[in-house]
Amino acid sequence: MNISEILAIASGVVYIFAFLDYNLKVVQRLTKPNGTAWFIWSIISAVSITSYLKMSGDAWKSVIPLLNILLCVATFLLAVTLKKFRWPDKWDLIALGLGIFATVVWKHYDSAKYANLIVQLAILAGFVPLWRMLRVDPEIEQPRPWLIWSFGYILATIVVILRWKGQWYDLVYPINCIILHSSVPILGLMIRRIKTQRKEIYDN
Repeated sequence: MNISEILAIASGVVYIFAFLDYNLKVVQRLTKPNGTAWFIWSIISAVSITSYLKMSGDAWKSVIPLLNILLCVATFLLAVTLKKFRWPDKWDLIALGLGIFATVVWKHYDSAKYANLIVQLAILAGFVPLWRMLRVDPEIEQPRPWLIWSFGYILATIVVILRWKGQWYDLVYPINCIILHSSVPILGLMIRRIKTQRKEIYDN
């Protein structure tokens, strides 16, 4: 077993740990999951793994996308059990629409590459409702799971580089997810600081 395969397994272990940490916080009522968002992310992740595996042609690069669909579904089922839902907003629907559009593109043009690139836009759209909720309540998400997810994607990026075949598009998925997942704790911290500063000004 070479270093890239070891890192691929490590990225999967880190990714699983992030989900366990996140779902433990859900059970402890420290995090408030959105069942609708996790349902949509489950659909998007199904398109993501099938297109990414086909596009990259490398199972070791696809460890996190494969785990993602299984763990997204598990988190969705946990949200169902806890009855955590809200009506989807326009960004949820845009994300779902892009996921469906990616599937159509893949089937019509037989291009897993273009399908997976469209999926990246769907993942981005799926984060917009989360950012908007953080703006209202920065405590809605705990930072640690998101930081662990980000680290998992960093490992996945290194795996792609170590197993480089000149396919730049293999990097888009993990780098996109590093940026998006790390944005949650960063945005949460920024909003907490702004709210604290405003409270201090108001109290004075």
